Amino acid sequence: MSMPRLAHGMMICAAAPRRVWLLNKLQRRVGWDAERIRAYQQKKLRALIRYCWKYIPYYRSRWKGFISNPDEIRQIEDLMQLPILTKDEVREHLQPLTTTASWVRKAAARTGGSTGSPVIFYMTNYDEQLSWAQIYLGWTWAGYRVGDPFLAVGGESVGVGLSDARSRKDKVMNRWVSSGSNLTLDRARELTRSAHFSRIRLIYGYPNSIRELCEHFATLGVRPPSLQGVVCTAEVMRPEVRKRISEVLGVTRVLDQYGLNDGGLHACEGPEQDGLHLSFHRGILEILDTENRQITALKQSGRAIATTLTNLAMPFVRYEIGDVVHWHSRDPSPSGVSLPRIGQVEGRTGDVIYLPSGRSIPMPGLTLVMRWIDGLKSYQFIQTDPNSVTVRLDRGAGFGLSEAEVIDFLRKRIAEDVRWNVVWGAPELTVNGKALVIRNDWLRNQGLQRPR
Repeated sequence: MSMPRLAHGMMICAAAPRRVWLLNKLQRRVGWDAERIRAYQQKKLRALIRYCWKYIPYYRSRWKGFISNPDEIRQIEDLMQLPILTKDEVREHLQPLTTTASWVRKAAARTGGSTGSPVIFYMTNYDEQLSWAQIYLGWTWAGYRVGDPFLAVGGESVGVGLSDARSRKDKVMNRWVSSGSNLTLDRARELTRSAHFSRIRLIYGYPNSIRELCEHFATLGVRPPSLQGVVCTAEVMRPEVRKRISEVLGVTRVLDQYGLNDGGLHACEGPEQDGLHLSFHRGILEILDTENRQITALKQSGRAIATTLTNLAMPFVRYEIGDVVHWHSRDPSPSGVSLPRIGQVEGRTGDVIYLPSGRSIPMPGLTLVMRWIDGLKSYQFIQTDPNSVTVRLDRGAGFGLSEAEVIDFLRKRIAEDVRWNVVWGAPELTVNGKALVIRNDWLRNQGLQRPR
């Protein structure tokens, strides 16, 4: 163990002791069998439903007519007695969905807006630290050790803003950052010349952003020499993207991760890359068929429904995610992890915008900017030629920008070297209702994925 890693490990333990303690607990439980996991979740579920009945006004009102008292929900199958919670309900009933328990401390959080419009919710510190512990657990399967230097590539959901500037938190975590919305060859060259480039052991971020960075590495003929693995999140990792990341970086562990912070779900591939191991501490996953019945069979796709178990500030019960998933396996993996596995999630996806300046902007980079426009329901970016991008905006209540103001906003926040066109209206959606945030018609019409 090198002194730098030891020092950073100690700093992380000092700054976030609960996170490290929870990680150690999760690592001790990866061998739990299905019966033990189910018993744990059902005990937590019974306590949660009683808590919601007492402290969450919206549930107490909404559930009447479905159940007469909270003790009717005792096992996971009983959840089918309760109504589905939609994202629109969460947006419209933020206050009555928030706990009235005076002893629960909370902080505001925001989803990434995968359906085009983010959801505001509240979290407790314990739930936030447990969320990080689950993420760290997945990283360990890619070769990460607490205190290791790692690179985050993307946007706010992976700890990166619009620039590559490091924060105090970055320095404590030994985290280095590269903005996923400002990827250029010059920035990649600057990264490769930095002292920490040779020490990076993990890359974490958006798959399309990491792939774009890899293309610059390939042009420069370099790769991080100490890299152990990559964990991708926030959007679907297509097979060709995984393959390209692996061959450029020279690592086999390019793992897919699925996270739903508001719903309390987290899953990550193990080294075998054979399904995503589903964590069981923060939430319960139901997979429903077209008749709203729970699916237990393998390889049968259905709607993902989440129930949080640990977020007492604003627990989501039977939360409609908008993703389509399936159970992949319940057998222990060769690496010794016994957590149930789901297949790759049919979640948000999209193309990449390539700007005349040489910058490339994957989907989450745009989410980082657009999520803060008041009254914007959903949006879509369509690149029509090397210099032009059309933006479809679906306006809701509270949207107050004119077309000229939108164009000025896009020029200042995204790029000035583009002809921006604004069209009012709802965007094209994927089959499971996710926003196809970027559609690069310019490249698609040429049968290309990237510019030549």
